[in-house]
Amino acid sequence: MRVDGSTYTRAQLVDRVGSLSQIASATPVSFEDGAARGSRMLAVRVAGGISCDVLVDRGLDIGYASAGGTPLSWLAPRGPASPAFAEHGGTGWARTFGGGLLTTCGMAHVGPPDAAPDGQGLHGRVSSLPAEGVTSSVVWDGDEPVVVISGTVVETTLVGPTLERSRTITIPAGRPELVVEDVVTNVSGWPAPHMYRFHPNLGFPLVRPDDVLDVPGAELLGWRADAPPRDETWNRVAEPRADGREEVLYVGGRSAPATRALLRRAPGAEPYLELDWSAETLPVLVVWKLQRVRSNVLAVEPSTVEDDGRAAAERNGRVIMLQPDESRTYRLRLRLDLRER
Repeated sequence: MRVDGSTYTRAQLVDRVGSLSQIASATPVSFEDGAARGSRMLAVRVAGGISCDVLVDRGLDIGYASAGGTPLSWLAPRGPASPAFAEHGGTGWARTFGGGLLTTCGMAHVGPPDAAPDGQGLHGRVSSLPAEGVTSSVVWDGDEPVVVISGTVVETTLVGPTLERSRTITIPAGRPELVVEDVVTNVSGWPAPHMYRFHPNLGFPLVRPDDVLDVPGAELLGWRADAPPRDETWNRVAEPRADGREEVLYVGGRSAPATRALLRRAPGAEPYLELDWSAETLPVLVVWKLQRVRSNVLAVEPSTVEDDGRAAAERNGRVIMLQPDESRTYRLRLRLDLRER
């Protein structure tokens, strides 16, 4: 692996440490104060990579994250909160939304609250479901130690369908990258409506005014009616201001969906962050901007649906009906090159 400008073999690494946990580890801890008290977390620490907090009781989402001393994730004013405080009706999701490097939306609903037929609130329930069967280990990939975390969440009702999601998070030492792979399966005996979204939340100091969001081969296709772009430079990060408002933008190609998003310091500069995903399963890219003082977030969200609610999703065929034992796989990779930052 490569660390501090030098490359080491597995044997050289092992010879240079008292414990491999100096290089890569995932330590189980729990919060002791405030709204998050009692919630489980895995504190992932890797040399030369992305160190982060994996929130076990928030569906294995990712909270605080950093690389090379630079914070990566945007953190909401609420901060971490136990799922015991989650409000599933209406827009209550936002009251315990902690931000973080990755929040997940779904599994049965994404977007604004929906009254019918099962009363799904904003962005569904998956991010407030505690994970079970959680395992963490450090494995070798050639000369690289890699932290691997896996676990399952289950979303169900007494007389409705049951969706089970298995998540694997892979975080290598030696390079600032992580991969999240989710497999969602209908484990009930009848069809299950399914909607899904990765919700990465990026903030200062990683993202700064005048940075450029580049989605190769794509353009601004539309926006949520109540959250239009602030101006024609929709893909440029603006200085936060007191009257800043939400922007919810839909980005893609006219003939093909987006599969990659890059952040650059200026047009034509080398990217310092890259997100990629499969358009086969996540055909919609939603960009959420709230460039308001003391908020200041940029979220780049590969999704199965726009942000217009269940009825609109049904009209455009974005509500997936998973048959019994049918699965869908979703994969998101985040890669950094902070030398360009």
